[in-house]
Amino acid sequence: MEVITQHSLNRATDEAVRLWALASAQYPTQHQLILNVVAASVIETASSFALNARRAMEILPRKDKFPLVQPRWNWEPSVRGEMVRDLWDALNRIIHAKKLQVGFEKLPSKLSVIEDGAMVVPYIQVATDRKELAFIDSFALAHAYLYGAYSNLVAAAKHNDS
Repeated sequence: MEVITQHSLNRATDEAVRLWALASAQYPTQHQLILNVVAASVIETASSFALNARRAMEILPRKDKFPLVQPRWNWEPSVRGEMVRDLWDALNRIIHAKKLQVGFEKLPSKLSVIEDGAMVVPYIQVATDRKELAFIDSFALAHAYLYGAYSNLVAAAKHNDS
């Protein structure tokens, strides 16, 4: 495996774990400073993840599909928009985004562990110059990479090195 591809594989894996953690946490509804830092962290992490995962995945056949099927939270889009269901498509949309924003949703009080209510980050919204606003489940994005693409990448790397 080329050094840049190995670097991107390592970096994408680290960023996928960060994205998993950011998408799994509860954040206080009434604390804008925390919500702003979380939003910036999700955007930075998702952007770095997408670039590095896409570079690493270039060694895989394009026919290999990794569906985004494992949400952390049960949610429905609050506005009209497509749900992105494929890892390759999600990565490309994030890389080419003209609009990229974090979606916060209020967690039901019976699930909240934070007094005065909690927010979660179940999705990011992305639009490109060619594709309308769409929703990408941030936890499902990390899951598809860590439980799907990653093992294929490791196997491909071993095969290419032998």
